[in-house]
Amino acid sequence: MRIHSNNSIEAISMETIVDIAGKVVSKYVFRSVIPHREKEDVVMSMVEKFIRSRSKIESSFEGKAKATTYIVAILNRMCCEVIRKESRHWYSIDEEELFKSESNQSTLPIEAEKSYAISNEVNRLNTALLFFNEDLAKLKVFLRCLFDLPYNPEEIAEYAGSKAQQVTVLLDVADQGSKGDKFEVLSKVVNFVEGKNVKGDAVRMWLNKQIDAILNRLNRNGISNHNKESLAILMELQQAKN
Repeated sequence: MRIHSNNSIEAISMETIVDIAGKVVSKYVFRSVIPHREKEDVVMSMVEKFIRSRSKIESSFEGKAKATTYIVAILNRMCCEVIRKESRHWYSIDEEELFKSESNQSTLPIEAEKSYAISNEVNRLNTALLFFNEDLAKLKVFLRCLFDLPYNPEEIAEYAGSKAQQVTVLLDVADQGSKGDKFEVLSKVVNFVEGKNVKGDAVRMWLNKQIDAILNRLNRNGISNHNKESLAILMELQQAKN
């Protein structure tokens, strides 16, 4: 009979896997990234993919983090993959149903104007971010952490390279903590990826400086009046648009 250690993927029951998947998806449902009606289907899709990949997941687990923490990171990545694949379908259906049920056609020009304004602001954000050059991937990853937005695995890989898997685990730990905890974990990410020795306060000051630079570009000449909260919304809209 094979004996599993307490900190092993093999020791985690399927009931626990399903429970963790549900909690991961609930986080995105709460932020309206995933429609509530799709919650169970997304959970099942993730669980099925986990089952198919379980042998590979077990073999790649090195025990440097808790098995449950590692599983959260894996399921979070799977959830992001489902979001990227299905989000356009989810929300295009909503738009079709909205237009079919809309009896007052006079509101359509107003809605079109709103949609254009939102799209224009997202495009302005994309332009503002281009000025960060080699720091762009790092900045996007850190902003997603700060604003509790879904991570983009490609951005993590661009920033962390071969260390992307370990960084994903660290980012999941950051998601479980307070804002202060996030900066402490992000300092560990910087030290691990960039070979530095910085503290959480240094990361906080760096990130606040970058946010101020973004807001200054967006609000230049009084075109807009964005703040941190609206920047977070723009980034979420940006991700849904991509």
